[in-house]
Amino acid sequence: MPRTALTSACAAACAWAVLAPGAAPLAVDRGAAGAWQHLQRLRTSASVLYTAAHPDDEQGGLLAWLSRGRGARVSLLTLNRGEGGDNAIGPELFDALGLIRTEELLLSGRYYGVDRQYFTPAVDYGFSKRLDEALEKWGHQRVLGEVVRVIRLDRPLVIVSRWQGNARDGHGNHQAAGQLTREAYQAAGDPAAFPEQIAEGLRPWHALKLYVGGLREDEPWTARIETGAYSPWLGESYANFGRLGLSFQRSQNSGRLNLTPGPAPLYYGRLASRLPAPAREEDLFDGIPTRLAAYHSLLGRPVPPAVRPALEDMERQVESAIEAFTVHDPSATVPALARGLTATRAAIRLAGDPDVRFWLEDKERQFQEAIQAALGVQLTAIAQPAGAAEPSGPFAAFAPPPTLGPVAPGQSFDVVARLTNRGHVTITPVSVELRAGAGWRAVPAETAFAPLAANATLARRFAVSLAEDAPITTRPPFRRASIAESWYETEAEARHAAWGRPAAEVVARFTVEGVTVEAREVVRRREATPPYGHELRELSVVPALSVSVSPRLQVVPLDAARHVRFTVDVTSHADRPLDGELTLEVPPGWTFQPARQRVALARAGERSAHGFDVVPSPGGAGRHEIRAVARAGGRAYAEGFTAIAHRDLEARYLYEPARLEVRGLDVRVAPGLRVGYVMGVGDQVPAAIAQLGASVELLDEAALAGGELGRFDAIVTGTRAYGARADLRAHNRRVLEYVKAGGHLVVLYNTPPDLDPARHAPFPGELPRDAEEVSEEDSPVELLAPTHPLLVRPNRITGSDFEGWVEQRGSKFWSTWDPAYTALIATHDRGQPPQRGGWLTTRYGDGRYTYFAYALHRQLPYGVPGAYRLLANLISAGRDR
Repeated sequence: MPRTALTSACAAACAWAVLAPGAAPLAVDRGAAGAWQHLQRLRTSASVLYTAAHPDDEQGGLLAWLSRGRGARVSLLTLNRGEGGDNAIGPELFDALGLIRTEELLLSGRYYGVDRQYFTPAVDYGFSKRLDEALEKWGHQRVLGEVVRVIRLDRPLVIVSRWQGNARDGHGNHQAAGQLTREAYQAAGDPAAFPEQIAEGLRPWHALKLYVGGLREDEPWTARIETGAYSPWLGESYANFGRLGLSFQRSQNSGRLNLTPGPAPLYYGRLASRLPAPAREEDLFDGIPTRLAAYHSLLGRPVPPAVRPALEDMERQVESAIEAFTVHDPSATVPALARGLTATRAAIRLAGDPDVRFWLEDKERQFQEAIQAALGVQLTAIAQPAGAAEPSGPFAAFAPPPTLGPVAPGQSFDVVARLTNRGHVTITPVSVELRAGAGWRAVPAETAFAPLAANATLARRFAVSLAEDAPITTRPPFRRASIAESWYETEAEARHAAWGRPAAEVVARFTVEGVTVEAREVVRRREATPPYGHELRELSVVPALSVSVSPRLQVVPLDAARHVRFTVDVTSHADRPLDGELTLEVPPGWTFQPARQRVALARAGERSAHGFDVVPSPGGAGRHEIRAVARAGGRAYAEGFTAIAHRDLEARYLYEPARLEVRGLDVRVAPGLRVGYVMGVGDQVPAAIAQLGASVELLDEAALAGGELGRFDAIVTGTRAYGARADLRAHNRRVLEYVKAGGHLVVLYNTPPDLDPARHAPFPGELPRDAEEVSEEDSPVELLAPTHPLLVRPNRITGSDFEGWVEQRGSKFWSTWDPAYTALIATHDRGQPPQRGGWLTTRYGDGRYTYFAYALHRQLPYGVPGAYRLLANLISAGRDR
């Protein structure tokens, strides 16, 4: 039977919204515990779409209770990817941070039991306090349409909004998520709303209930969900299991985990219901008949006589499987599950209603997954060098297995697929195929497809060769031209998915008890990660050459020498020698030496660095661009990429053009400065200090403990250094002695309670846990002490130095401080009182202590002129003794 317009549209638009296979299942999703959870999902038609604004907003305990306890199909819609947040695990910000937080949320979702993860193209533009700002930046109707689209694609019975849509939610993005969910609940069922979606093949969808979260026990609520209930198959409460999942969002929470046994109720208010429901509920599905045979009634449609027997048989076989289940042999459920799958496929053939068919096809997937879980079927697909032999024999566990990096067009390698049956019911393999996109040629080895009894394995090797023009698969399917843009351009197929389609997957089909079951697995590669052994990463295709410019931004003070010197790194990812040349494209009137340089790289992973000296034309103020281009093998390469791979997360790739931006700035700095820098979680401030002409040295623990600090004109502590550097906290007294002896200590953005002014500063102050921030990057700025040396030497700071800022002014302002401090500037968001605690300075002994919470770490990488002038004054003040 041909697919309906609805399912065709869903297949194209959200093919990879379902959490794709790849990483090994969690322990609780394997064996008897995993099989039991699959059985619970089969017996209900319950489904939920949960909406939030950012990764880490979600209440994981509720999601785990719904999925792992209630058996519901759970989907999570997160409006954006958290690009505007801070990063507790590294220097990545903006789009690079969005890649990390997307992966973190997917990992958390595996613990929550989320079936589908959706995003909209909206971008997190940073902390916001106003709903209207979010809707202005994203476009109210534009983002509403995306939420409506997801509802129409996912077709949940219940929608739950994490946020309420009012000022109580705090963050403007939170408020927007709450309001948009309410509006989308109504609009999704209206065929006159967003008619272009209907024209594409989507259908209106009326969810049966709408809930809002975040209520307290003493407020009017409808549903009380006890997420603190203990789950025997998880070995933990749903609340704690959700907290465990959330702890993997380390870029936000540094991995903090607080497991607390006992009650953990959550309260939800019912905003709408299309069915009669009780005033008080302990289940979000109270009043909704979720039996399989009742699905038509939920839609208000009669059950066709030809379909009713198949639906009833589905129910009977699920209950028979549950009766047959035993912990010591979950595969005993397979005969009943096979009959249930047969009944489901019969219902699909007979169902004319596209909504019913949509639901039945999802049940077909669940039946196949339940059979695989009950059998303990394992499908793996590992890419490795062509002809590589895997270790064998009694000492195989001690021998390193074959490893492989990302592959490039023109490369050849093998993929070894293995299908293993670990249950007590024999299966018969039918086919094992490798599926990939254009430019892939896979030749399978001859394989005998014999029946697999318990613990038997079928292995099939594919010899793969990539064409020279094989598509690159590592570019994210969402991109924007500038961080100033609040909306991604997305590829149609991955419009709401976390990522695009993987480079390749293996599909295995086998029969068991007379039915055919399909298993799928993403092709992966092994990567050595000592001392943690080997990690499996998704096989990905990257360009044969990566070209990167360092630094990517060069600030040239107008009164400095006009030469621009920088380095171009060229890295090979090809499995063959590459020989070519590297040259530059410069603005008219500019010259550079050498005119071209040879690039000769013998193997994948080999890298060469090439220095260039560029002389700008006279009058170099403003913004200019230099591009690097490498040519080899008849192709031009003018972009590089960074592999962003943190522990427990899949590697993702950030592509950037091989481009140097040169900015001629009116900025002065004291000559011959020596600056010590205490790096925190990572930032690009040291590079900016060097570009101003100062000498900068990163200070390690030995330097803080016993080094000669007095040789520095200034010492700067970087982003969240007091949280990331225990040695800084341990030797803080010694740093203050450096100040007392005549030095200048500049403490940049830090978070409470890591930085405690009462302990770490020379005079007391307060940095509360709810420390203020000014999120509007164009907020008004008042100079409170315009004649203070920090505001006049060597650059006179004026209001114009706060123009053109990106994302925010600053964060973590002190709330109170000793009279010894001088507040230099004040600023505020709309409706906020003036904030004076973001730039405080004081004399201490013969030196100076300065707290500076304005967001230099965000401004400097993007060449904001005023940020460089402020930095120049901060590091030059050490000469003011």
